[in-house]
Amino acid sequence: MSCIRDVRARYDGRKRSPFDEAECGHHYARAMAAWAGVLALTGFHYSGVELSMQFAKKAGHHFWSNGSAWGTVEIQEGEDGWQAKLNLLWGELSLRHFGLGDRRLNLARTTPMRRNDSYIFQLPK
Repeated sequence: MSCIRDVRARYDGRKRSPFDEAECGHHYARAMAAWAGVLALTGFHYSGVELSMQFAKKAGHHFWSNGSAWGTVEIQEGEDGWQAKLNLLWGELSLRHFGLGDRRLNLARTTPMRRNDSYIFQLPK
């Protein structure tokens, strides 16, 4: 977080152009570098081929986006394991697999999620 904060401070618009971070490969790469922070902090991974979504075992409320849909996930650790509430705020999403850390659920059927749908996944410790 301190690295991201330091780079943002360098390119705040007062000292240098906020649209050209040399550390990120200039211009377009800035948006990709910002997204890399989200992936690193949440462990988010999505595969449209496998229809799978994965997050780190990290309690909290996280944003996700896969190109055709976006939403949030609320992850909690309980006595019996982990619970993830996946909220779809825009788009459509079909999943066959959902995982947290090293745990992965193979879903019995692929059901398309639509805007404002929520699913709760329970994963053992």
